[in-house]
Amino acid sequence: MNVDDFSRQIEILRSQVMKLLQGTASERYSQQELTTEAFAELQIALEEMKIASEELQATRIAVEKERQRYQELFDFAPDGYLVTDTYGTILEANQATTILLNISQRFLIRKPLVSFIGQSDHQAFFNYLTQLQHLDRGGEWEVCLQPREKVCFDVALTVVTVRNAVGKPVALRWLMRDISKRRRLESEREQLFCREQAARIAAEAAQRRSNFLAEASRVLASSLDYRNTLTTVAQLAVPTLADWCIVDVVENNSAAFSNPVIAASDPQKEALVRKLRQRYPISVDADYGLPKVLRTGKPELVTNILESSLQSKAWNDEYLNLLQVKSYMVVPLQVRQHKLGTIVFASTQLGRYYTTVDLAMAEELAQRAASAIENAQLYWQAQEANRIKDEFLAIVSHELRTPLNSMLGWVQIIRHRKLDEAITSKALATIERNAKLQSKLIDDILDISRIVQGKIRLNLRKVDLVIVINTAIEAIYPTSEIKDIQVESNLDSSVGEVMGDAERLQQVVWNLLSNAVKFTPSGGRVEVCLKQVNSNAQISVSDTGKGISADFLPYIFERFRQADSTTTRVDGGLGLGLAIVRHLVEIHSGTVYAASEGEGRGATFTVLLPLIKPQSEQLIKESQVKVNNLLALDGLQILLVDDSADTRELIAFVLEESGAHVTSVSSVGEALEALMRLRPNILVSDIGMPDEDGYSLIRQVREQEALRGEKILAVALTAYARDEERNLSLEAGFEVHLSKPIEPDKLVKVVANLVKSSKEV
Repeated sequence: MNVDDFSRQIEILRSQVMKLLQGTASERYSQQELTTEAFAELQIALEEMKIASEELQATRIAVEKERQRYQELFDFAPDGYLVTDTYGTILEANQATTILLNISQRFLIRKPLVSFIGQSDHQAFFNYLTQLQHLDRGGEWEVCLQPREKVCFDVALTVVTVRNAVGKPVALRWLMRDISKRRRLESEREQLFCREQAARIAAEAAQRRSNFLAEASRVLASSLDYRNTLTTVAQLAVPTLADWCIVDVVENNSAAFSNPVIAASDPQKEALVRKLRQRYPISVDADYGLPKVLRTGKPELVTNILESSLQSKAWNDEYLNLLQVKSYMVVPLQVRQHKLGTIVFASTQLGRYYTTVDLAMAEELAQRAASAIENAQLYWQAQEANRIKDEFLAIVSHELRTPLNSMLGWVQIIRHRKLDEAITSKALATIERNAKLQSKLIDDILDISRIVQGKIRLNLRKVDLVIVINTAIEAIYPTSEIKDIQVESNLDSSVGEVMGDAERLQQVVWNLLSNAVKFTPSGGRVEVCLKQVNSNAQISVSDTGKGISADFLPYIFERFRQADSTTTRVDGGLGLGLAIVRHLVEIHSGTVYAASEGEGRGATFTVLLPLIKPQSEQLIKESQVKVNNLLALDGLQILLVDDSADTRELIAFVLEESGAHVTSVSSVGEALEALMRLRPNILVSDIGMPDEDGYSLIRQVREQEALRGEKILAVALTAYARDEERNLSLEAGFEVHLSKPIEPDKLVKVVANLVKSSKEV
């Protein structure tokens, strides 16, 4: 029996008692019976009440246990659990909530929950509270939780609305779960996925780049045609790498960026790029864009040209407006630090902005293209070298045979006819002039050989250029007189001295004067000027001759090069003089350049040599004995060894005319026998002879001297004139090395000075 039933039973008993008290005697039941019945029912009710009380106590105990279990679950739940009113004021919170919010429970109650929500989520929180008025359960809401004195972190909130009997919201129950770890794992998974996707995209891109570069290598290697190779390079880049591409190559000292190869995605754009390049020429001295890349060898990348500070410098506004350039790259064409040119890759698409990955691909393509260009250049240079070599050999043959014809002709005429003194003198002058011409040709060839091998040596000392130039003018005077060419000089004597080799500098000036006289018609004029320009001495040689064409001007200082190498050419020569000039000037730390307004308008060659600084002058002693023209060979005993009878006869005659006693032999064996009989002062020997050469002779002579204790001065007189032969002669034991042909006066002076210097020692 529950409490309600028990109450109803008591009420029934009370009603019965009241009826009993109000009843009459006439009623069927007596008062005693009614009382007994009432008390009996009351007894039963009391027993039932006792039972109900026991049941109620048991229920209370069960409810308390249940409440206690709920409180434990509430307090020790791992997630935060709290109860707020409908405005979000905290009414109750478990221990996990206090830990999450970093605040004790007694300070947490009556606090607004919004104070622990991140500022950025406040408005969303209030909107959420409004929605909960109409919902029994809110979906999971992720929000940034801001604990007291801690860093904000992410939590997931789940809300249940508590309503009263009439359905009005009276409270909100919140479940708060820390999802920062989950977020971190999700972020890591997302990053891993992104990395995997990026790696896949990169691998696919790398494969495409590899395929592209492989195809590029195949195409580049398929042709040795130089211009075709440049065109292929440009076409390879479009449209794979660029919407338009420009290849510039520096060729044979021609102006850089003057002859580009252009490729574009459509012909109209290609024509427009070409037109703009012609309208806005590129300055080679610019410190940005193509000139800077060519000069430094470092690429330039502009990802977004509109945001780049280089926009105002590197690109004209018309470029930007008409070509719609969005991004560009400039990479150098270089092989082993040899800069060949540049390639420009330009994008006009909004979706394509170049990155460092694109730059790496462009550099790889440029490197392969540079190798292909170099191979094409080397191939055509080799072809051109073969052609020039053949022309040079033909010219050498012609230039050597021509003076020989005059020499041999006059020799035969003198031998077989009786000529008067005037004609004989003219014949001898012709022979001498042509012999000197041949000697000059051979000297030029040997100088070129020394230049190629890097074995030109300088006898450095302070040099007065006025003396050097005047000497060269005197040497060229006979030739200029024959052609009726006026040679004028305008020399500033105040120009300081230079450090150099006087003979080599005289050779430079003579070559320039000889060249000017050769190419100036009769009645013309040649002018030599000397002046100081800053810290340099400037020598200029100008003429009114045939001039230099613009096509040939870049090649003017290359060896074996001639503007006219045909059989109908008017002017002779080997085409070596200006190449020798350039090298001799450069090893004197100077520069030389040519200028001409065109054919028929003359030419000017200018040499710049650094002047000696007064504060750093050094006294340099001459390493050679000065020649004294008054020295003679009176009384000297000379042993002459040469396998050529004509040479022996000539040299013996020259030496005997100077007072020497000469014994001539034709071989090493005869020379050794003569040395047993004679005690000569000087040995003059050829090097190249049958059976044994001059090296063998001098070695045997020096060995015998070691036994006798006497030494003979030795001069090597040979046609072997290279530096290697000179060194071998000196190492073998000769004091002096002279090359054939040699002028008689020079031979006498060398022998005389050799004897003089040995006596001074």
